[in-house]
Amino acid sequence: MILFGYPLETIYLYGFIIATILTVIYIFFGDIFESIFSFGGGAVSVVTLLLSFFAMLCGLSYIGEYLYSYNSLVIFGGSFAISFIGVFIMKILILKPIAEAEQNTVQRMDEFIGCKGEVITTIPTEGFGEVLISSKFGSNAIPAKTIGKKDISQGTEVIIEGVQDGVLLVQNIAYSLKKPKL
Repeated sequence: MILFGYPLETIYLYGFIIATILTVIYIFFGDIFESIFSFGGGAVSVVTLLLSFFAMLCGLSYIGEYLYSYNSLVIFGGSFAISFIGVFIMKILILKPIAEAEQNTVQRMDEFIGCKGEVITTIPTEGFGEVLISSKFGSNAIPAKTIGKKDISQGTEVIIEGVQDGVLLVQNIAYSLKKPKL
C-alpha cells in the first residue's frame, strides 16, 4: 500500500528510526526537558510511554508489512494492539516498580533519624564523612555531615538528627540530649 507517495514499509521504518532516536534522547535529557517545559508529572512520564508505544507500533508494523501479505489495516490493528499491551506491561512490570523503589529509598533514609551509628570516615566541621548504621537487615555506610561545631573523628558513636538531600545530619552522641532508638 502507498501513502503520501511512499510505501508503508518506508513510512514505518522511518517512524521506527525517529521514535527510537527520540526515545534515546529523552532517556538522557528527559529531566531537563521536563523542568524547562513543565510537563511530565509523576514518577513515570507519559512521554516515555508514548515514545515507546510509537517505536513499537512502527517497528511491528514494518515487520508485519515486510513479512505478511495481509491487508495493511489488519497489520496496523494487530501492531497497535501488541504495542498497547507491550507498553502497558512495561509500565506495570518495569517503570512502576522502579519509581516505587526510588520513593522507598527516601522513606528508608527518614527511618534512620534517632538511630545510633559509628563514624567510619572522619567528619570535618565543614565537610562530609561516612557513618556506618547497623540494623537487623545488614549494615549501610551512608554519607554524613555534622551539625555540631567540632569535627567528629573515626570510631565515634553518633546519633542521626536528620536527613538533608540524602546526607545524614549527625551529632556526637556524647553531646546529644536525645536517646538513640534501638
